[in-house]
Amino acid sequence: MAGAGGASSRSGLAALLAGSLAATLSGCFLWSSTPDRPGQPEREEPGPTLAAGPPPGDWQDVRSPTGLVYSVPPGWEIGDPYGPPAGDGSGPDGGRDAGSDWGSGYVTTANAIADRGYCESNGLSFRTLVGISSQLPGDAREQAESASRAMADSIDRRFTRGGADVPVPEARSIGVSGVPAWHVSLRGQVRPPRDACTPPIIRFDTIAVSTRAADGSPASIVFVLMSDEGEPGAQPVSTIDAVVASLRYDNSV
Repeated sequence: MAGAGGASSRSGLAALLAGSLAATLSGCFLWSSTPDRPGQPEREEPGPTLAAGPPPGDWQDVRSPTGLVYSVPPGWEIGDPYGPPAGDGSGPDGGRDAGSDWGSGYVTTANAIADRGYCESNGLSFRTLVGISSQLPGDAREQAESASRAMADSIDRRFTRGGADVPVPEARSIGVSGVPAWHVSLRGQVRPPRDACTPPIIRFDTIAVSTRAADGSPASIVFVLMSDEGEPGAQPVSTIDAVVASLRYDNSV
């Protein structure tokens, strides 16, 4: 998968999230299953966890300032995918986590990338790209669904020469360390791919974890993953499933 002109090919993703990207979990608190004060509505209950067990022992943990963490296989790069390769000594913190702009201000940290540069292109090519946003305003389910709809539209318009089939399933209620969250996993089948660096199937996962802003309004922290499927060299589906399922808080609540 290639990003034409860096992150510009993902500008459709930018429309999915609005408002300030500066706040972090330090200015909010997690949803609970009971009211905080008399008269307040019941909080949503978490759904089932995606993980069947802990990630493999040799996987790398990728930590976000929000308190969320996920794990990736050894060999994946951790840090800004649009910056220098991790650990080469250039850029902030040795190029490891300067932040990644997925398009027009939608920024993730706690980034990881698999197989950077596997395909010659004018921009960034990769097999899998992952990141976590800062705290964002809005209901988590709506956030997950809007992210998925925006990506489906982007795949249909930007990654093909003749449109794409991108069904968007309803968000599924899950739990992330006991915190309510919403998960959408879609696959876009392109017809035909835009270029030699575009896979026949583009997978996009969104997990929006419920939280609340300092003023008590609904907010969420969003985990996003974009991955190639359907051709030799792509990361195994089981590996990508395990990366998505590994999302958790450093300390379970």
